Amino acid sequence: MAEYKGIKGFQVQTRTQDPSPTEAQVGDFYYNSSSGQFKAINEGGAPIGTWASGANLNNTRYALAGAGASNSAALVFGGYPNGPTGQTEQYDGTSWTEKNDLNSARGYLDGAGPYTAALAFAGYATPPTVTHTSTETWDGTNWTEVNDLNNARYNGGGDGTQTSALFFGGTPNPSPSVFTESWDGTNWSEVGDLNTARQGPGAAGTSNTASLAFGGGYPSNTVNTELWDGSSWTEVNNLNTARRNLGGTGTTTSALAYGGRPPLKTETEFWNGTSWTEVADIATGRGDGGSAGVATSALYAGGYDGATPFENATEVFSADDFQIKTVTQS
Repeated sequence: MAEYKGIKGFQVQTRTQDPSPTEAQVGDFYYNSSSGQFKAINEGGAPIGTWASGANLNNTRYALAGAGASNSAALVFGGYPNGPTGQTEQYDGTSWTEKNDLNSARGYLDGAGPYTAALAFAGYATPPTVTHTSTETWDGTNWTEVNDLNNARYNGGGDGTQTSALFFGGTPNPSPSVFTESWDGTNWSEVGDLNTARQGPGAAGTSNTASLAFGGGYPSNTVNTELWDGSSWTEVNNLNTARRNLGGTGTTTSALAYGGRPPLKTETEFWNGTSWTEVADIATGRGDGGSAGVATSALYAGGYDGATPFENATEVFSADDFQIKTVTQS
């Protein structure tokens, strides 16, 4: 790279193209000679990413759950193709592989953790009509039944890991719930209630002390977002688009919300720890899919798109964890 001395004697790198993700360094300042622009590499802000098609699930279904740390290392399980299923599939970024089933077939369940050490909990099965307290752990090969939830519910929000998870909202019948339960790797404990009762909320978070609940509702959709600090829920800034049964992933400072219903939604929003910003839409409006990943590498698989049979499509979101900004004079 050449050096440019056009700014009060400072040497500035000259490049013919913007840096790739592997070589970009936050804080760098350079001149792009191809575009004739000065640019800076910044951290933060909404991710500039896109959704793309991934491989189709082997089993078409909706009301499934997901787990995993990226869009190329994910697990989905449960759901409804016709009746409830325990089917489990693993994604490697190229294809889905069928794995051993859950012990309790169910839909509208929740998941947490990485794809090799996941947690499955709650859910609904009919027939017979069962609202589940069941909790299962995944070791990469098999599901094992462990201690149950205190309150049977389905269609709630869940996040965290196999040893530290949170479950909130949902439907114990007939109304949406404010219940929150914390998982310590062995037992579920009842903790502070949500401020707003809801079913089908989106969820993001890394443990039972750091969680984000957004959207949900019934009969009306909500935009309400709440932050959990390990002791209580605090209302924070709202989503831009009200919806329930949406996808969600990430952390309490960097999260994505996408899809949902009714009506079917394509909107994707990014949470930066303070507020929501609209970013790239998913291609197919749908809710009740399985979510995995983080805010810069997310996955949405299966779901309900208003048609029969239901979805087997997978969409993956990819974005850099930095932004290249053109430097302008004001």
